[in-house]
Amino acid sequence: APERVTGRVGAQRVALFALDAINFVSKYQTKEGDKILIRAGMASGPTVAGVVGQAMPRYCFFGETVDFASKMESTSKKMKIQVSEMTYRLLLDCVNLKFVMTKRMEGGIAGVEIKGKGQQLTFWIEKASPCEKCF
Repeated sequence: APERVTGRVGAQRVALFALDAINFVSKYQTKEGDKILIRAGMASGPTVAGVVGQAMPRYCFFGETVDFASKMESTSKKMKIQVSEMTYRLLLDCVNLKFVMTKRMEGGIAGVEIKGKGQQLTFWIEKASPCEKCF
Protein backbone atom coordinates (compact mmCIF):
# COMPACT_ATOMS: atom_id res chain seq x y z
CA ALA A 1 0.00 0.00 0.00
CA PRO A 2 1.15 3.56 -0.58
CA GLU A 3 2.73 5.55 2.23
CA ARG A 4 0.08 7.41 4.25
CA VAL A 5 0.55 11.18 4.31
CA THR A 6 -1.55 14.16 5.35
CA GLY A 7 -3.94 15.72 2.86
CA ARG A 8 -1.67 18.74 2.53
CA VAL A 9 1.40 16.61 1.70
CA GLY A 10 -0.56 14.42 -0.71
CA ALA A 11 -2.03 17.45 -2.50
CA GLN A 12 1.43 19.01 -2.73
CA ARG A 13 2.98 15.87 -4.23
CA VAL A 14 0.25 15.43 -6.84
CA ALA A 15 0.30 19.14 -7.72
CA LEU A 16 4.08 19.08 -8.20
CA PHE A 17 3.78 15.98 -10.40
CA ALA A 18 1.09 17.69 -12.50
CA LEU A 19 3.25 20.83 -12.87
CA ASP A 20 6.22 18.67 -13.92
CA ALA A 21 4.06 16.79 -16.45
CA ILE A 22 2.74 20.04 -17.97
CA ASN A 23 6.29 21.45 -18.09
CA PHE A 24 7.70 18.29 -19.73
CA VAL A 25 4.93 18.06 -22.33
CA SER A 26 5.24 21.77 -23.18
CA LYS A 27 8.83 21.15 -24.36
CA TYR A 28 8.23 17.76 -25.98
CA GLN A 29 7.79 17.13 -29.71
CA THR A 30 7.15 13.86 -31.51
CA LYS A 31 9.57 12.65 -34.18
CA GLU A 32 7.21 14.26 -36.70
CA GLY A 33 7.46 17.60 -34.88
CA ASP A 34 3.96 17.51 -33.40
CA LYS A 35 3.19 18.92 -29.97
CA ILE A 36 1.24 17.00 -27.33
CA LEU A 37 -1.30 18.76 -25.14
CA ILE A 38 -2.58 17.43 -21.81
CA ARG A 39 -4.89 18.62 -19.05
CA ALA A 40 -5.04 17.74 -15.37
CA GLY A 41 -7.53 17.88 -12.53
CA MET A 42 -7.30 17.32 -8.79
CA ALA A 43 -9.78 16.90 -5.95
CA SER A 44 -9.15 16.12 -2.30
CA GLY A 45 -11.28 14.19 0.15
CA PRO A 46 -12.07 10.72 1.49
CA THR A 47 -11.50 7.64 -0.66
CA VAL A 48 -11.40 3.88 -0.25
CA ALA A 49 -8.67 1.80 -1.84
CA GLY A 50 -7.88 -1.85 -2.12
CA VAL A 51 -6.91 -4.77 -4.32
CA VAL A 52 -9.73 -5.86 -6.62
CA GLY A 53 -9.94 -9.03 -8.71
CA GLN A 54 -8.62 -12.57 -8.58
CA ALA A 55 -7.52 -13.44 -12.12
CA MET A 56 -5.81 -10.08 -12.59
CA PRO A 57 -5.71 -8.25 -9.23
CA ARG A 58 -5.12 -4.51 -9.25
CA TYR A 59 -5.01 -1.70 -6.72
CA CYS A 60 -7.96 0.69 -7.17
CA PHE A 61 -9.33 3.86 -5.59
CA PHE A 62 -13.08 4.38 -5.15
CA GLY A 63 -15.36 7.12 -3.93
CA GLU A 64 -16.98 10.43 -4.71
CA THR A 65 -13.60 12.21 -4.49
CA VAL A 66 -12.22 9.98 -7.26
CA ASP A 67 -15.24 10.81 -9.44
CA PHE A 68 -14.84 14.53 -8.65
CA ALA A 69 -11.12 14.43 -9.57
CA SER A 70 -12.06 12.82 -12.89
CA LYS A 71 -14.54 15.65 -13.51
CA MET A 72 -11.86 18.21 -12.59
CA GLU A 73 -9.68 16.70 -15.34
CA SER A 74 -12.42 16.39 -17.96
CA THR A 75 -13.58 20.00 -17.49
CA SER A 76 -10.03 21.38 -17.36
CA LYS A 77 -8.38 23.10 -20.34
CA LYS A 78 -5.34 22.23 -22.45
CA MET A 79 -2.08 22.56 -20.54
CA LYS A 80 -3.91 23.59 -17.35
CA ILE A 81 -4.30 22.04 -13.88
CA GLN A 82 -7.75 22.56 -12.38
CA VAL A 83 -8.23 21.94 -8.67
CA SER A 84 -11.23 21.77 -6.36
CA GLU A 85 -11.72 24.29 -3.57
CA MET A 86 -10.60 21.73 -0.96
CA THR A 87 -7.36 21.05 -2.86
CA TYR A 88 -6.85 24.81 -3.24
CA ARG A 89 -7.10 25.25 0.54
CA LEU A 90 -4.69 22.36 1.18
CA LEU A 91 -2.13 23.82 -1.23
CA LEU A 92 -2.39 27.23 0.44
CA ASP A 93 -1.26 25.53 3.69
CA CYS A 94 1.90 23.93 2.25
CA VAL A 95 4.91 24.55 4.44
CA ASN A 96 7.94 24.97 2.14
CA LEU A 97 6.22 25.87 -1.13
CA LYS A 98 4.04 28.69 -2.31
CA PHE A 99 1.52 27.68 -4.96
CA VAL A 100 0.33 30.44 -7.25
CA MET A 101 -3.30 29.74 -8.11
CA THR A 102 -6.01 31.75 -9.82
CA LYS A 103 -9.77 31.40 -9.54
CA ARG A 104 -11.32 29.93 -12.69
CA MET A 105 -13.63 32.48 -14.33
CA GLU A 106 -15.84 31.80 -17.36
CA GLY A 107 -17.96 34.67 -18.65
CA GLY A 108 -17.82 36.45 -15.30
CA ILE A 109 -18.86 33.29 -13.40
CA ALA A 110 -16.46 31.69 -10.93
CA GLY A 111 -15.77 27.98 -11.31
CA VAL A 112 -17.31 25.41 -13.58
CA GLU A 113 -20.56 23.46 -13.88
CA ILE A 114 -20.02 19.83 -12.82
CA LYS A 115 -22.67 17.27 -13.72
CA GLY A 116 -24.27 15.97 -10.54
CA LYS A 117 -22.63 18.63 -8.34
CA GLY A 118 -23.74 21.93 -9.88
CA GLN A 119 -21.55 25.04 -10.08
CA GLN A 120 -18.23 24.40 -8.31
CA LEU A 121 -15.62 26.96 -7.36
CA THR A 122 -12.33 25.81 -8.92
CA PHE A 123 -8.83 27.16 -9.35
CA TRP A 124 -5.93 26.90 -11.81
CA ILE A 125 -2.47 26.02 -10.49
CA GLU A 126 -0.04 28.34 -12.25
CA LYS A 127 3.23 27.49 -10.51
CA ALA A 128 4.95 26.56 -7.26
CA SER A 129 8.04 28.12 -5.79
CA PRO A 130 10.12 27.50 -2.67
CA CYS A 131 9.65 29.87 0.22
CA GLU A 132 11.21 30.27 3.63
CA LYS A 133 8.24 31.85 5.37
CA CYS A 134 4.99 30.71 3.76
CA PHE A 135 2.88 31.54 6.81
